[in-house]
Amino acid sequence: MTESAKNCAAHGLRARKREATRSAITAAARRATAQKGLNGFTIEQLCEEVGVSRRTFFNYFPSKEDAIIGHLLDEFPAAAIAEFLAGGAQDSGVERGPHGLSTTLLRDLYTLTCAMAAQLGFTKEQIHQLIAVMKMEPALTMKMMGSSKIREAEFADLIAQREHLDPDDPLVNMAAAVFGTCSHRASQAFFSEENTASYGDLLAGNLRLAQQLFNFSLLPFEGTP
Repeated sequence: MTESAKNCAAHGLRARKREATRSAITAAARRATAQKGLNGFTIEQLCEEVGVSRRTFFNYFPSKEDAIIGHLLDEFPAAAIAEFLAGGAQDSGVERGPHGLSTTLLRDLYTLTCAMAAQLGFTKEQIHQLIAVMKMEPALTMKMMGSSKIREAEFADLIAQREHLDPDDPLVNMAAAVFGTCSHRASQAFFSEENTASYGDLLAGNLRLAQQLFNFSLLPFEGTP
């Protein structure tokens, strides 16, 4: 192995370790919040459970609330991300639709997001506990809502990589915005007290409604782009 290859391998290993540590902190923070409430545990206790120092914690997150929200990419299984990125039209031979995006993009975004939901693995009890915490802690709820813009940007970056387009491409950003809205609405319904449906079913329902809306027979839109 060349020196350059060794350096790349070492860099990749460090990146994976950082992602694993960050993901472990978020998972532990969410469990603790569901069981004890936001004020029921300290950052020191969280660090002890994960096996990291307080300094390490703050290298990843500025606050306990940010640790609970986490990073979107940490929640996706690595294999699911790799499969999603490999599904782009240029690499896999998948055709592009008239809009310029691969025809399987929506289906693959759905599959990727369901893989994330499965990895999180919230039990019904934990879901109800988190609902109770969010009711008691409006600031946490507002912070989670505010993170939707960051997550939308992360979705746009994934879509751009897959479709071999610029992250600032308007089509990429619109795709991320529409899918992000459907995903957000599915999450709201999933974390409601009366819900009995799976996240996948809720997301599929929202995506079908979006498809119906844009496929509806309307007069040609002639507004200024």
